[in-house]
Formats: sequence, C-alpha cells, structure tokens
Amino acid sequence: MRKRLVQYIFRLEYLLASLLVMLGVQVMIVISESLPEADETSFLNPILDRIDFLNIADVSLDAIFAVKDMEYMDDRIYVINIGEAAPAPDGKIAALLYRLQDIGAAVIGVDVIFDEMHLERFPPERLMEVEDLRLAIRDVPNVVLVNGFDPRNMQPTFDILPPVKAVARHYGFANLVPDPDGVVRRFLPYAVVDGERWLSFPLKMLELYDPSTIDAILRQPAEPQIVYYTSHYSIIPNVPIDDVLFSTRYDDVLKGKIIIVGFVNEGGMFYLDDTHKTPLGRKMGIEGPDMPGAFIHANVINMLLTDRFIEPIPGWGDWLLVFLLSYLSIALYRTLRTKPPGRFHVAVLITVLLFTEAVVVFFLPLIAFFYFDWKISYNLMATAVLLFIPANAFTTWLRFQYREQQTRRAFRDSANPLPTVLTHAFADNEPFLAHTRLMHAALTLPQFAYCYRLMEESGRRALTPDALNPRVEQWEARIPEIAQVMETCGAGDRDFRYFLRFLAGKRSELLRESLVKERYLSTELQTFNEFVYFEEWELMLPHVMRLWEQTLRVFLHMSLRFVPETGIPVLLSAGGHAGAPGGGTIPDQELPPGLYGTRGIDPATWIRLSPLCEWAECKLHRKHELFIFNGLMYKQHGLPPVPAFFGQEPNCEPVLPMWTMEEFQAMAFPDNQTERRSV
Repeated sequence: MRKRLVQYIFRLEYLLASLLVMLGVQVMIVISESLPEADETSFLNPILDRIDFLNIADVSLDAIFAVKDMEYMDDRIYVINIGEAAPAPDGKIAALLYRLQDIGAAVIGVDVIFDEMHLERFPPERLMEVEDLRLAIRDVPNVVLVNGFDPRNMQPTFDILPPVKAVARHYGFANLVPDPDGVVRRFLPYAVVDGERWLSFPLKMLELYDPSTIDAILRQPAEPQIVYYTSHYSIIPNVPIDDVLFSTRYDDVLKGKIIIVGFVNEGGMFYLDDTHKTPLGRKMGIEGPDMPGAFIHANVINMLLTDRFIEPIPGWGDWLLVFLLSYLSIALYRTLRTKPPGRFHVAVLITVLLFTEAVVVFFLPLIAFFYFDWKISYNLMATAVLLFIPANAFTTWLRFQYREQQTRRAFRDSANPLPTVLTHAFADNEPFLAHTRLMHAALTLPQFAYCYRLMEESGRRALTPDALNPRVEQWEARIPEIAQVMETCGAGDRDFRYFLRFLAGKRSELLRESLVKERYLSTELQTFNEFVYFEEWELMLPHVMRLWEQTLRVFLHMSLRFVPETGIPVLLSAGGHAGAPGGGTIPDQELPPGLYGTRGIDPATWIRLSPLCEWAECKLHRKHELFIFNGLMYKQHGLPPVPAFFGQEPNCEPVLPMWTMEEFQAMAFPDNQTERRSV
C-alpha cells in the first residue's frame, strides 16, 4: 500500500509540471506589471483590469476584509471632528487644544496641514485665528502636527507656516501608500527624508503616548506595512468639536486618551484629498473614496496599540504554497482521471476538482488571517489553479519529446531500421494513439526475433499453422532470450513474464480485424475514457524499454540486406533507408529477391527472411519500409486468410510484390500449391 501511494504521489513529472506552473505564474506577474495603463474609454480597459487582478500587490485584502466582521476600536482612541469644509476652524482648534490639556488628554494629533494654502483660504477677518493657534501649540506640549514628503526624491513637499513652525515641537508625516488601483492597504511607518528619520503621524503620536508600542515596528525595514482595518464610520468613536468645547460630558471620556483632530465627513473632502479608498469600502457599499485620513490614522494606531499586525508570509512561503497546491492538484488529477467511465464524467471530474480547489484557495487565506493574522496571496494560488492542467499537458508533451530523443540516442548504434518503430512510439502524446504506438513497438521486436529464428531453422520449408500464429510458447521455444526470462524465478521477472504473455495475446487480438475496428470506433463514443489507455501505457513503458534495451537488443545489431530483382544487395541503414550497395554483385551464387539477415559479406552465411520479413513500399508513406509478419488475418468469411504485417507505424500496410505472395503461399499453404501443380 505504501509503495503504491509513493508511486501515485511522488513522480518527477509532477515536480516538473509544478515548476512550470510557478513559471507561468511569474510570467503572468511580469505581464501584469509591464502592461500600460489603459484609458477608461479604451476598449482594452476591461482586459487590462482583469490582468491587473493577477498583480502580486493584489486586492486579496479586499476579499478578506469583505467577510470579516467590524470590531470596536481600542477605547483609548478618539477622533474629534472639526467640520466638513475648508478652511479649518483654527480658532476652535486653538481652544480645543487648551480644553484637551485641561481634561488631561495623553497626546493630541492635529491632522491638518498648516501651510500657505491653508492661510489663503481664510477671509481677512479670520486671520487672527492663526495667531491663536500658534499660541495654543506653543503652550500645549503634547501636540503632533502633520507634514509630508515627496516619495520620488524623499524631500519635504510643503512648508509649515513660519509662526506655527517656530513653536511646534512634534511632527509626523501624513503620507499614505495607495496601491495602483487607488486603495490604501498599507502605511509607511517611517522614512529617511532629507537625511533625517521621520516618523509617520500615527507612530509619532504613539511615541509620545508609549514609546514601547512602536519599538518592534521601528526595528523593521522602512517598508510599507499592511493596515489591519478594524473599524469604519459607524463604530469609530468620534465627537464633534463643539460638544467638547461647550459641554463637560466628554471630560472623563477623553482623559488620558489618544486624540486625533481632523476632518470627518462621509461625503469626503475630495478637493483636499482627505478621503481615500480602503478595503472596507465595498463592505460598506461605497465604490469611491470611503474613509477620511483621520480614520485611517486611527486604524493604524489601533493596530499598533493592540499589536495586531497582518504579517504577510515571506515570498518563499507564497511560492511554496503555489508549488504544493500545483503538485497536489496534478497528482490528484492524474490519479482520478482514469476512474470516470466516459468523456462526460471526465469533464465533470475536472469541474469538481477546479471547484474544490477554488474553495481551498478562498478559505485558506481566510483561515490564515482569522487565526494567525497571516496574509497569503489569493492571486498566486488562484493563478496556479488555472494553470495546473495546461502545465500537466505541456509536461506530458515534453516527456514524449525527451523519450523520442533519448530513444534515438540509445539506439543510434543499431545496424538495422527496427529502432525507428520505437522512436515513432513517442511521436504522439494523445493517450489512445500513444498507447497504440507503444503496443505496436512492443510487438514488433519479439515478432521480428521470432521470424528471424523461424527462418533460420526452417529456411524455405513449409510452416505449420502454429508457427504462423505463435503464442508465447512458440516465442519461448524459438527465442532463447525469451526462454531465459521465462525460466527465471526473480520477483522482477515475474511481471515481465506476465507482460510477454499479455503481448502474445494482444498480437492475436490485432489479427481480428473486426475487433480492431470496434476498438477504434469506440474512441468516438461518450463512454470512452482515453486516460485509461494512458494508465496502461505507463504500466507498459518500463517493460517495453527492457524488451528493447536488454532482452532482445541483440537483434538490433543484425544487419539486413535487401536483394532487389536487379540482384545487387542493398544494406538497410539504421534510419530506415536503403544505403549504398552492400556485398556487391554475386557472380558465383545468384540470390533470389528478398530480405536477408546477414552476418558478413559472404552470401553463404545469409539467412533469407522473406517472405516473413520484407522491405516493401508502404501504402501510407509511399516509401520502402521494413515489414514484419504478424500472423494470418481472416478478412472475409469463405476466403483464405491473408498475411498481416507490422510496419513502421500501426497503420502502415505493405505493397507486396507478386513473388513474395507466391513464396508465402508456398510456405503457408503447401497443399494448395500441390493441388495447383496437379491441375
């Protein structure tokens, strides 16, 4: 049982197919990253959007957050809404800072950019509010303001108003990291700007609140980290600025808390770029920008406070999963595809297999996320599911190509055209045709050995019916190499002996023309499963190769010469072509036309193989090929049988000259020849 399990699962072909799947996934990634962005009005836009789905910087987080329940944010975080329109109420913000200081807020982050553009939005009568803000920032020590930088050159992008900049103590950059589709799935913890390390806005606030909460993330490289979104509008605690300024009901609530001051508006401050697309948008039924920057910062702070990071598994981990999924899929497909009774059921099996793998691909990242906070790439595995069947087909084609080339190299020292038959056995990887060709190659060599030994013993004497339709016993009696195998008692030879008996039975089956036609016609029926033949091909292959490479290889080194009616012998080359005249003209011994097995140039040692082996024209290929007698076939009731031959391919038939047919009739039916002569 263990041996069969290893045989089914651990195969080099599966490994190669899995590596091809990984290569295909990588090619898809390269294509996705190299494609230009199409204009929204371009007819290519839907295609490019679909291909972009395969990008490794994927949208799989959207699917994860879409099925994940919202959670309440840590109660140490509060957002204070300063309004819905620019300019920001600087006077109220100044009063709010003093109020929060009196309440005892732990840290206050103001998500407003105080630059020249901010000042330009103020009417003249409100310019004094900037001075109030400056004084408040000066007097309240735990205030964090925002700045920013250009990621292309890592230089500051705007200048804080000089009065504000002169008194501000703490800054954090507010740069977000949107993906190419505009969705903010990541944030940058820190960056080196103009030679200095800048902390992001959330990290700077936490540095003032509790430096230990950011120690771990500061030890990591300055790379974008995935935001663990837990809350949206409905459950993020936010308070209107007026409720804090003009009432005391939030005094106890806001004491010791982390306060974010910013714009909160479901409509979004689009002209301020302060509302962004997040993975929670579709869950909330919002297609466009769905979350203000203040809420994104709140989610980041909550993630760091609760130590809930989404850890993407290493790149090698994603690729390992792709490999394992591909390997198991191919092994399962190759094992199960022979079980259904027909083509329709094979199609159903493939559909069920793909559906099952789609379910696995969907739920595996979810399980990893919910239980371990790991992010596994949906897209890599989904692409692998789509590619494993084509990769398996391509690997099978490569295997046949390799076998064909390997066979050519292994038998290039052959002295006759016989190896051409085995080479052609790997010319087609379609299961039924491959099986038929391999069976044909398996039968050709032992039958040639039998005919050679038969003609060596009998010469031109009459042959018995048993000799013309040999069973495995006749093979064993006349071919010493087969007799030796049949007499051994080794465990490995037991399967080979069974294979030889199986071959002899198949030889007889091929002589029943009606059965052969029925076999070919069955391939057109819906109840035909061609993969059954491929499984038998797999079982036959090692025995066929042993037959050719070891047991009967000696017959491949026997030279063959064809004597045409002109009387000049021609040596048959290993490639299946008639070479230069071999042996020259024989003046003192005239040989009749036909095929001869030769061990030298002396005609006295030549063995006449005709009419059981012939060098004749093939009806299919229209060229001369080697044909080997298989047996007598009854084509029509009431008529004598006709000889059937193995050619270079299963469907080859010889055009036999008249003298060959007469000689065969004399050997196979001597009684008929006697009656004709008496008449």
